Amino acid sequence: MVPSWTCMLRKIAIIGANGFVGRRILAEASSRGIEAVGVVRSEAGVEIVRSLGGVPARVADLQRSQTESLVPLLSGCAGIVYTASITTSSAASDRTEPSGIVNVLAAARQAGVRSMVFFSGLGIAHYGISPHCTNSYFLAKMTGEVALFRSPLDATVFRPSYIFGHGDEFLTPLIGRMLVEPAIEMPGDGAYRLQPISVEDAARAAIAALNPGESSPRVLDLVGPEILSYRSLISRISGSMGRSIEIRERPVEEAIAIARASGYFGLRPHDLDCLLCDEVADARPTAKLVGSPLEDLDSVIGRAIAAGRKAGAPAGS
Repeated sequence: MVPSWTCMLRKIAIIGANGFVGRRILAEASSRGIEAVGVVRSEAGVEIVRSLGGVPARVADLQRSQTESLVPLLSGCAGIVYTASITTSSAASDRTEPSGIVNVLAAARQAGVRSMVFFSGLGIAHYGISPHCTNSYFLAKMTGEVALFRSPLDATVFRPSYIFGHGDEFLTPLIGRMLVEPAIEMPGDGAYRLQPISVEDAARAAIAALNPGESSPRVLDLVGPEILSYRSLISRISGSMGRSIEIRERPVEEAIAIARASGYFGLRPHDLDCLLCDEVADARPTAKLVGSPLEDLDSVIGRAIAAGRKAGAPAGS
């Protein structure tokens, strides 16, 4: 059942609406009769937003955009969901630069926007403590959080572990490999833990967090109902496929070196850090926000496998 408060959300904006998470939030908003302005960088993004029932707004570069040019795009919006990346790295400094979200926040104030949801990362609380949480990715997320909390908007920060669904950058490639390869390599012993949430639950949480009357500021660990190791995840996927998959271990230091040089099975150094950081949390606040039990992991994996096979992997693999 759709919560009664959703009728109060007549219009929102989604920054990065053509991304994996942004698309699901846009579709969720449209299904509830909420007008969604999808802010994207490219013409391809414009077409994606339009196909999902949103109102496309192309902004080529948020970091260089003038505040005045963004105000009309946000006019009439009750809230904003910010899913876009913040990092701007150079080989010399690997610094982060928050002008994109700062520009959006300035325009939001002028447009009378009340609230914002920002997607951060679960490991940020251990920046400077854990080596796998101390990198440019988590620094960028921290920069975005600080910019939001300094603003007068009602703030909700989501810190997800992994957001799973077909088309994501982690589960989907992993399943694609497991559908066709007899063995899967993993860094170390695979004992480090994950707590994935389905992208559908993440989208519902984003809409719910814009609920008028909720306390602010808020930080929510956006996690799913099950904690499991990476080794267990691989075994769970292979069991769902009905395939026997050999697991091969590579020393973590070697995997990190490969990630730095050319990418480790598509994972960049900060992607590998996120996998190794072993961050978990209490899922009950997320379930309370969504207003229903969170989707179980087996259902998410099953849908992703089915989609992977439909996309072209051999059905008998």
